Amino acid sequence: MYRTISSVFGVFFVSLLISSDAIANTNSSEYQTPTPEFARLVEVQSTPDILMSPDNDWLVQLSTHSLGKTKQAQPQLNLFGIEFNPYNFSRHDIKRYVEIEIKHVISGSVLNINNLPDGEIRDVKWSANSRYLSFVLEQSNSATLWVFDVQSRRLEQVTQSTLNGFLTKTPYQWLPDSTGFVVNVAVNHGKPLLEKPKAEKVKSIALPSRDGLVVTEHFHPIEVQALQPNANTSAEVDVTPDQPEVVQETMSDETNAEENIEPDPIADQFKFFAQGQLIKINLSGLAKPIGQATFLNHFDVSPDSTNLIVNMIDDPITSALPMQNFANVWHVWGMTGHALYELSVNPLVESIDTKPVHLKQKFQWRLDKGATVLWAEPKPDGSENLLVVSAPFRKAPQVFATLDWQLEHINWASDSLALLTEKSLDGKKYRQSIITPRDAQQRRVVFKEFNSQLPENVWHKFIMQTNDLGTEVLKVVGGRYLFVLSQQVEGDIVSQVLERFDAKTNSKSTLWRSQAEFSESLVSLLDDEGMRLLLSKETQLQPTNFFVSDLTFNTLEQLTRNTHPIEGFIGVKKEQLQYLRADGKKLTANLYLPNNYDFTQGSLPVLFWLGDDIYNKKGEFVTSNHKDMVAYVTKGIAILENPSMPSIQNVASSNAFMTDFKSSLKAATDALIAKGVAELGKMSIAGHGRGATLASLALANTDYFSSGILRSGQYNASMATKGYLDSDFAYWQNASIFAGVSAFNSIDKIDVPVLIIHGQADETASVLQAELLYKTLFALNKEARLVLLPNEHHQYQSIEAILHVLWEQEQWLERFVLPKPSEYLLN
Repeated sequence: MYRTISSVFGVFFVSLLISSDAIANTNSSEYQTPTPEFARLVEVQSTPDILMSPDNDWLVQLSTHSLGKTKQAQPQLNLFGIEFNPYNFSRHDIKRYVEIEIKHVISGSVLNINNLPDGEIRDVKWSANSRYLSFVLEQSNSATLWVFDVQSRRLEQVTQSTLNGFLTKTPYQWLPDSTGFVVNVAVNHGKPLLEKPKAEKVKSIALPSRDGLVVTEHFHPIEVQALQPNANTSAEVDVTPDQPEVVQETMSDETNAEENIEPDPIADQFKFFAQGQLIKINLSGLAKPIGQATFLNHFDVSPDSTNLIVNMIDDPITSALPMQNFANVWHVWGMTGHALYELSVNPLVESIDTKPVHLKQKFQWRLDKGATVLWAEPKPDGSENLLVVSAPFRKAPQVFATLDWQLEHINWASDSLALLTEKSLDGKKYRQSIITPRDAQQRRVVFKEFNSQLPENVWHKFIMQTNDLGTEVLKVVGGRYLFVLSQQVEGDIVSQVLERFDAKTNSKSTLWRSQAEFSESLVSLLDDEGMRLLLSKETQLQPTNFFVSDLTFNTLEQLTRNTHPIEGFIGVKKEQLQYLRADGKKLTANLYLPNNYDFTQGSLPVLFWLGDDIYNKKGEFVTSNHKDMVAYVTKGIAILENPSMPSIQNVASSNAFMTDFKSSLKAATDALIAKGVAELGKMSIAGHGRGATLASLALANTDYFSSGILRSGQYNASMATKGYLDSDFAYWQNASIFAGVSAFNSIDKIDVPVLIIHGQADETASVLQAELLYKTLFALNKEARLVLLPNEHHQYQSIEAILHVLWEQEQWLERFVLPKPSEYLLN
């Protein structure tokens, strides 16, 4: 696939004999790094993301984040659930890149962007005329807009001011006519930050202060003498003295005696960061403000580049309510900021238990018209009417269509054709219909109706193109033919299919199907007949590369020649292991085996790795990243990745979940033993997040594993207010189930060494989870090691933290998973 596979940070090369000096200093007071061979892999970049120009002439390869660019954890605040950097007004949950390469599809010539200052690249976009490539350059104290001209090869900085990505996640838009941009500028950037509310601190009994890197452990005396001279000690390193305090959604207890004027520092901070000024700026740098600074939540430029849909948050703003309850208004503005039409005024919803219900919603431009706004208005039964109003916005709105269901999306093409997607009132189904916009109420033909709960790897989408206005619309040929790309699953084979759909006869014909022996994907359609395709291909041994396929002449031209990012990972074998649980349920997992391993060689040490849910694909390129532990296969360990686990979401009781959970683990271990890969006593388990929670349950409720690694998990369900395992309900909504699936119920049964790693600023799973687990194991005289990473969140970001985690894991595997030197000598 051409989606990004993250950089690899987990391949180790160790000698057969491990000296005691190499593992004696495991309680150092400083950040550690893994072996030199491993440390060099930090700079390895992964298979790039790609972005095609609207005319399909240029292929942009975007190299993903290199951890060497982020030495320490970045400053981060959390307001109303939005995590962001307060110094550059940029949100945390945005994909960032470090390098751009522009390749011409026909000639193969390459353009490199030179003289770009150090920083991270995000929000990369093409202009509609395919001449300009724009992006935000994010630095420690700024986030500015830049543009590269592929004709003149010139790079220009468009804005000096920092853009505001706090509420408007992507803080700029191209004008569809390609003459310039509308940007949201952070008006308070550079001003002193407001005083932050004092978040109440919980004292940590028997643990050192959390002001820096915290490392502490407890091992039995014999073990300690052999491997760890400095047991029961701790270390603290303050590595980020100038970073701002992470502010949670908590309030100071100080209140004003007078009613209704209680200080609300959280609300004040929200206003500080949310205030933005829209500016229209052309490619020559001429800038004009649009209206006044406001709490801008959303803006969208009309297809004719003359108007804007804007959504603004209004006072009162209070930390006592979620942001969705705030008062807000929707307007149509002209390019001077003058309000041309009031779309909706939504008052404050004062109860936290009341979900806002707006009389008008889902505002959007008709992308095939110059300036026509469409929106939905709910009917008493929950279905919706669609209404439109057009420039100059002086006439009453007209009914566009009456729906039996609710509007999900409209893909526009012209007055003659559009694709309407509706969602059923119970949310369980989608329906797609071909409509005629000039008579949308009457002329409607159902294209497809499907379940909303389809697996993530089963989907379909229509091919799009850029129209004369500069907006993205359906690709329609001859007024009737559309192109549909779908992904289908047959057994363990996942394939993509390109079909041409005739809207007049409601029939389809297949143009292309991916090859089973590859992981092959369609990137772009290069002609109007569907016969010239841009494809991505990869195998287990070859990374993603891009090809131009001509179906008419049956030719294939290779555009890129990306090589394997990790030489030591070449030859690693990956297979989908299929096995049955005791109740007959079919389960699967990914099994990774070292290069040149043969089953006749006997069993291997095995590591169960529990991460996020994944979908297995035949022929997919085999690699790893720093977030998982698959790369430890190069140390001679068999890795079983993401074995099927039961869901807590719809279980009848906690006993039912635990029965299925233990049965699933037993089925996986039995399958590995039957295959000859594993044997009891030589299996360990590790996980991150939900996977760590499951791993803790496995350690507390089974005797299959000889050690464990738990990263950023939740181990006491009563402390997890929401999101425990894969649930979407809170503890108090189903306390009986939560209480029965907590590792703390059987924590005294954990009789193997456990490495516990956690980010101190984790918003998803509180660091208290890790502290309480360690202190309880300590009190029970169990063997454990605790590592708390300063300023790190649920996913670790800084180079120093990630390298230290990798070092901790490497040391742990050498101590508790790999054979000891004496075992090597005996064998």
